[in-house]
Amino acid sequence: MALALVLNPTTTTAGQTFTATSTSTPAVAGEPITFVYDAQPNQIVNADATGVAVATFTATTTGPVVATGATSGTASAVETVTAAPNCVITVTSSPANPTVGQPVTLTAHVTCNGVEVTGAVVSFSTPNGTFIGITAAGIGAVVNIGALPLGGNPVTATVVGFTGVPPTCLCLNTSVTTTVTVVAAPSTCQVTLTASPTTATPGQTVTLTATVTCNGAPVSGATVVFTGPGGLSFSGTTNASGVSTTTTTTLPNGTNTITATVTGPVGGTCTCTNVIATTTVTVGAAQTFTAQPACYTLNFPPLPWSFAHTTLTATGATPGAVVTFHQDGAGGPVLCTAVADANGNASCTANLSVFQVLTPTYTATTPVAGGFLTSSSTLLPCL
Repeated sequence: MALALVLNPTTTTAGQTFTATSTSTPAVAGEPITFVYDAQPNQIVNADATGVAVATFTATTTGPVVATGATSGTASAVETVTAAPNCVITVTSSPANPTVGQPVTLTAHVTCNGVEVTGAVVSFSTPNGTFIGITAAGIGAVVNIGALPLGGNPVTATVVGFTGVPPTCLCLNTSVTTTVTVVAAPSTCQVTLTASPTTATPGQTVTLTATVTCNGAPVSGATVVFTGPGGLSFSGTTNASGVSTTTTTTLPNGTNTITATVTGPVGGTCTCTNVIATTTVTVGAAQTFTAQPACYTLNFPPLPWSFAHTTLTATGATPGAVVTFHQDGAGGPVLCTAVADANGNASCTANLSVFQVLTPTYTATTPVAGGFLTSSSTLLPCL
């Protein structure tokens, strides 16, 4: 009598099943065969009419499987068991802590028993939709998913397939879920303060304008306090454009530093409280509107209608006011016009006819409240 034992398959991974088949020669029908493997319960199977008995085991460790029959004797074989594949998928975001509006890149790495798996097709499920990436050596699967909304955003990465030759570890359906938390962008408050004009005469109206922004956007409803010399103290509220304005006529002579301070909360991500801006306004003695002496130079060739040219200048005008230069008196022909700069100076160049050079004077005029200021000066040949 003899007993043979065959295992199928002879090599398995932990957790898989295999069969142990004993055959007695000659066949002993109905013989109870006892199968023993590892620490699992013994299995007793009666041989069929051909002397065959089959038992099924779950692979645990590499070791012998023994089959014993009272009549046919004993047979053994070794089952080889390998470790079950340990598939792991990890997902990271870049940046790790994005701010609102910042694009996000997701990267997934797939490993099997600690070894990188390339060619794995990874599906990324995100609040922005589903994206597909394929793992590459040393890189992983990379997808750009755009900007995510404020707060926690769950992202799930799942291995759904492979490209090329499937690896030993398929890792199919291995998945992981992580959360990408989007935070509000840091608030940057800014206050700018401008004055018009920046150079004034005593009692002249100066307009002060403060503009409040948060991350570049206008802030409405902010309380702005304007302070400065001459008893300047005014509290205003910014409009929809983030602007608050006031005027003053009490600045003293000299250089005056004006301050605009945000003192009231405005809600949202920016409170802007205690943000400050400054500007300066120089106040000097009132200027006298004066036409300055001028001279003319002959043109070459000296044409009758463009015989000579001259530069005419007046000082002491109101900044921004139009100054008109006339031949001879205030009612004479207009030679040219100019706009007074911030210091009250205005000048322009005029072409003179052969007849106009015969008049040795010119007059500058500029409008003021209640009428015009006039001043005359000489217009002679340049020596």
